[in-house]
Amino acid sequence: MIKHIHHIDYVVRDFDKAVAAYQKIFQFEMEPKRRFDKRGIELAWFSVDGIRIILVSPTREDSPVQKFLDEHGEGFFHIAYEVDDLDAATTHLKHNAISMVSDQKRSGMEGWDIIDLDLNETFGVFTQLIEKCQPDRTD
Repeated sequence: MIKHIHHIDYVVRDFDKAVAAYQKIFQFEMEPKRRFDKRGIELAWFSVDGIRIILVSPTREDSPVQKFLDEHGEGFFHIAYEVDDLDAATTHLKHNAISMVSDQKRSGMEGWDIIDLDLNETFGVFTQLIEKCQPDRTD
């Protein structure tokens, strides 16, 4: 079912400081910063062996990312695994009584469709399943 790790997100308070630190420490070229006002976040990423490492920061107080920061602090946010067929993966999870936040996929950036697994199923690790599709869609 899993093709590979698609991305790993880290949540940070000071976005510009974090981006500069990652560039200085690891000498990565970051993709241009992207802002998603609808979600109240900004992010930038770099790739390591095809896996995106994403730095994400809230841009407003009511953002879910701000809530996460308030509750957990900076650091690891979530991991996403890419699958070929998200509908088939969702059916598999349902068939095996694996809880999801919602069994309805949601739209992510760059045409990603996403299912979030229940934290209790993954021992507290926020985990997503991602199917890349419709690359021209913007979210």
